[in-house]
Amino acid sequence: MVFLNIKNSSLFYDKFYIMKTYDLYERAMEPVKNWWMYLLIGVLAFVLGVFMLTNPAITYEMMTLLFGLALVIFGIIQMVVGIFSRNIFVSRAAVLIGAILNIVLGILLAANPGIAALTLPLILGMWMLYQSFMTINYAGDLKNFKVKGYGLTLFCGIVLLILSVLILLRPMTLGMMTVAIYIALSFMIYGLSEIVSAFRLRTIHHVFEE
Repeated sequence: MVFLNIKNSSLFYDKFYIMKTYDLYERAMEPVKNWWMYLLIGVLAFVLGVFMLTNPAITYEMMTLLFGLALVIFGIIQMVVGIFSRNIFVSRAAVLIGAILNIVLGILLAANPGIAALTLPLILGMWMLYQSFMTINYAGDLKNFKVKGYGLTLFCGIVLLILSVLILLRPMTLGMMTVAIYIALSFMIYGLSEIVSAFRLRTIHHVFEE
């Protein structure tokens, strides 16, 4: 990456440009220090997905409640990242907007576990669609910063996109069991992408500290 050796480079004689580039270096240091927060989201999402996939007898109300509580937790963690990190990989505004949407949507679901059978698939589909766009965009940012392994993040984003389209095309025909499987798979894929991204950011963090 171009700015890894900015502080010792003899190519930047312009004082303003040096300050501007060094600020980019400092900004890059901050978000990757919070790589473990992405890991936390990923582990929670993946574990919850496995739990729901291995418990097919889970009630509709419990499924909705778990989905809502998970979104609230994800949103709170994302809010912390958005407030305390000047993230150059994903804009602070995007992180905060996503966090607010997760929290609001999660509260609505948790407060109304008996939500209509048609409404939950629509909410799930739209949430997955949003996360797929964010994941694909994030994979592109990792590629731009020459981060190895961005392909797996991109793959997870594409899979989420496909699943979201499948749900949104026929929300009225999905039974409770099918919705539960979709939620479980979406959480597992989303969690996997966050875990992979977290460790990639951890690698970048060590490079910056050298």
